[in-house]
Amino acid sequence: MLTLLKNCLLSNSRKVDILIKDSIIEKISDTSLDSKTYNNKKIDAVFDMKCNLVMPGFIDAFSRIKKQTSYTTSDYETESRACAYGGITTFVDIPSAPISEKYYDAIIDKVNEAKENSHVNFGFVVSVSNLSNIVELEKIQDYSVGTIININARTVSDRIIDSEKLSEALKASKLVLLHLSGFDIDLFFSVCDDKFTKLVFYDITNENDLEKILSYKKEGYNIRTATSVNYLLFNRDMIANEYKRKTITTEYKLGTMLNNLGLWNAVKDRKIDIITSDHTPVSLIEKFETEQKGLPNFETMFSILFDSCYYKRIPITILEDLLCKNPAKVCGFKNKGEIKEGYDADLVVVNTTKRWWIKNEDIVSSARWTPFNDYRISGRVMMTFVNGQLVYNFINQMSPIRNVKAGKFAEFDKNLASRSAS
Repeated sequence: MLTLLKNCLLSNSRKVDILIKDSIIEKISDTSLDSKTYNNKKIDAVFDMKCNLVMPGFIDAFSRIKKQTSYTTSDYETESRACAYGGITTFVDIPSAPISEKYYDAIIDKVNEAKENSHVNFGFVVSVSNLSNIVELEKIQDYSVGTIININARTVSDRIIDSEKLSEALKASKLVLLHLSGFDIDLFFSVCDDKFTKLVFYDITNENDLEKILSYKKEGYNIRTATSVNYLLFNRDMIANEYKRKTITTEYKLGTMLNNLGLWNAVKDRKIDIITSDHTPVSLIEKFETEQKGLPNFETMFSILFDSCYYKRIPITILEDLLCKNPAKVCGFKNKGEIKEGYDADLVVVNTTKRWWIKNEDIVSSARWTPFNDYRISGRVMMTFVNGQLVYNFINQMSPIRNVKAGKFAEFDKNLASRSAS
């Protein structure tokens, strides 16, 4: 199938036509392409972008999708639909189950479940502890983006406190995700001498931790840095009442307004490599009755960041790197994160001038609410293409999500996904 996107405006101000053949970007042309044929083959569908911004599909490197509680039941079909609304064409999910003797079978089941139900592409990270089976961890590397290692979790079943086990987990993983703060950062590096494995410090909440982490990067450790939209936009100074306290509670302690400013400066200075949604489909009932942590962010992440970057005078090219190019490289995804010939046709069309209201009633995630309710912002996602297929089309407001399960397991590039990849 041939699909032609005409009059696309890229983030570098280049105006092009983009031709998609099946699921791949076949041609990027600075001159107008024929709308009827290409190489004597009929073009099946033509979309005029009318000089709207076209970006690579966003890659959310950290989210929590599957939730089964007495209040909320989330699944890949519903949450991937929320991804499409927000321009996210690939998400990375964090299964909560520990790595047991039969974890390989469990991860294969998750891959198959997502293949059957997801509108967008997907990947998984896993979590290890002292009780984890390292042999199973080694077996699942072809199906895992990375491994979360906890050295400060509250329960023994969730954390690693044995240095030998930590060393084994590092060697078995091509990428390791860490959330550490203050003294725990120094504690980790006091027992870790592995400078080959890629380390991703995620959910960084303040600039002091960031500078400490970057000091170890200067010593030769293979480090990448990530924060979430939550820690860029929320702070404990905003908690003026009980409603705010319960709704904006996140997995980790919020910083101050000055911490927000420090992180934004780090974004501008390219000290942050990735911004994630840290999406958790937690309902308002759970927030108020059980004070469940986490926030739903799939649908709103890009627009909120785009609007913030506009007012903070951060170029769209930096935001594109943070949401597209850098996550693809860090996660090791093949042919994703950039608009290039031969790359996967994961594309997002954005109206940069249209201002719109975020409303709880428009949220399709199983959470059915957003912490950004009643925000008026710019940067509206108009279309989302996944593997060359139009999955979301805001123009058709009666039924914007198409019944297309275009999602695939995100393939790894062996060069990018190796333990020592730069």
